[in-house]
Amino acid sequence: MTIAENIVGFGTGIFGLLGLALALIASVVALFKIDEADRYFGEWDSPEQLYLKGLPFSLHRMTFYGLTILFKGRHVIGRFDLRGKEHLIDQAPVRLKRLLVWLYASWILCVIFAVAIGGAGMLFGVW
Repeated sequence: MTIAENIVGFGTGIFGLLGLALALIASVVALFKIDEADRYFGEWDSPEQLYLKGLPFSLHRMTFYGLTILFKGRHVIGRFDLRGKEHLIDQAPVRLKRLLVWLYASWILCVIFAVAIGGAGMLFGVW
């Protein structure tokens, strides 16, 4: 194996395993913290979505809240538009905001990095 294959392989593996570990932890925590997060950030979603408390729904909403807090004030991605409700982020407890950013935004970003590194390795012929 060449050095480039090792770098791409280890980078993909590290970010992939870290993203998977964080996703498993985030899935368990989402079941217990979804009510608190919906209390502060539930105005972003429609009322029908707030009744869906199962695992894929709560994990998706918590990840959306975390990415929205992370990209607050930046026009990076149009999907994370605050829709004029920036005051909701300021009213939330600091501990909840840190949990949403560090756990829920980081697991999805690690998975995105792993896919990007692996895709770049395939695109440039490293693998």
